[in-house]
Amino acid sequence: MTDFFNMRRYLLQATLFLLVLVTFCMGQVYHATAAGAIQCHCFNNRDYNPTEKFAADAYILATSFNSLLARLAGLPKKQIIMIRMNQGVAQDDLLIGLKISRTTGQELQQVLDLSRNDKTWAEIIAGLSLQEVVNEDKTLAEIKAGLPVRLAGTRVADEMIADFFRVPSGEINKLRISGLNEKEITLILILKHVSEIQPEALVDQYKNQGRSWSEIAYNLGVQPKAAGRYILAYPSKNIAGNG
Repeated sequence: MTDFFNMRRYLLQATLFLLVLVTFCMGQVYHATAAGAIQCHCFNNRDYNPTEKFAADAYILATSFNSLLARLAGLPKKQIIMIRMNQGVAQDDLLIGLKISRTTGQELQQVLDLSRNDKTWAEIIAGLSLQEVVNEDKTLAEIKAGLPVRLAGTRVADEMIADFFRVPSGEINKLRISGLNEKEITLILILKHVSEIQPEALVDQYKNQGRSWSEIAYNLGVQPKAAGRYILAYPSKNIAGNG
């Protein structure tokens, strides 16, 4: 009888050990997968393909907007990508951090580091030393007062796009009302700059004619890879290669 209970106890211990080991291994796989997802900035389709006309849309939108952020931040585009992918900074947080950086003169990375301390953007802005400058900026003052992050990100994006492309805020609002997001608006405006075709006509091609963004760009002589280069070169229309 003693041997029976010893064997039973041994089997229970072995079973518990195996359960702990499996749980640990699954946790390691999860974290490795999550880390890989954060670090990966891979697009399988970077060229327009008429047989898969929407395949390169994610890339052309991402490269355009990242190029815009790089110009606004005065940083290499690769650094913006590293901030987004390796540091896992969400787009709205990056936009708010960039807004604070451009308004106060503080380095972008230093601003983003403040958000890692479980503080809200309202608390971070309230703790900045240049409160007179903050309060004079309507958007920062509203974020300080509790404007939700998603709305704040949208507000900042629209302001920066309008300022960069030197277009009235009303034009940005019209594009928003038509259903476009900030990445699409950025692409629309750089294509307008390159081709001198009005945004309404480009939106019509996408929404009513069923063309993809990469197809629209390609038909204007802009390969998806070149869209970001035009933004990095703006306002010049001369870029190093259009491939």
